[in-house]
Amino acid sequence: MAHNGPPPQEFIDSIAVSFTVACAFFTDPAGRVLLVKPNYRDGWAFVGGLVDKGESPHEACAREIKEEIGLDVPVGDLLLLDWMPQADFVNAPLTFYLFDGGVIDDPDRIRLQEDELEEFAFLPSEQAVALSAEINPGRIEMALEARRTGRTVYQPSR
Repeated sequence: MAHNGPPPQEFIDSIAVSFTVACAFFTDPAGRVLLVKPNYRDGWAFVGGLVDKGESPHEACAREIKEEIGLDVPVGDLLLLDWMPQADFVNAPLTFYLFDGGVIDDPDRIRLQEDELEEFAFLPSEQAVALSAEINPGRIEMALEARRTGRTVYQPSR
C-alpha cells in the first residue's frame, strides 16, 4: 500500500539536519593565506559564512566573497569538506565547505565589510594556523595540501 502524504514526524525527526558554512581560501602570489578578523568573535577566519535557505554552498561562497571583501571572482574547486558534530554557535551539526578562491595579486582591491570585519591580512601559513586554530582546526594545512594535489580533502567528525 502506497503512502501518499508527508512522511511521519517520527521519520522526519530522525533525519540528520546541519547548518552549512561556505568559505573561500585565498592566497597572495607569495603563498600567504588571507584571513579576516570578525568583530563579533575572537580569532581570525576565512572569508565566508552561513549558507542561506535555497542557496547552494557555491553560491553562498560567491555572495560572501562579494559582501565581505568586495571582490566578484569565480569560486574555484572544492578544497575541503568538513563535518562537525556540533557548531560552536548552534546546538546542531555543521557542514563546512572550503572552496579555492585563487590568488589575489593586488590586496588594494579588497574592500572590507566594516560592519562585520575589523581587518584582513595575508599571513604565512604557520601564523594563519596559530590565529585561526580554534575556528579552523587543521583546515589551512588541508587546504594547502588539496590545492597542491588537486584532490578534495574530507575531514571526518572529530
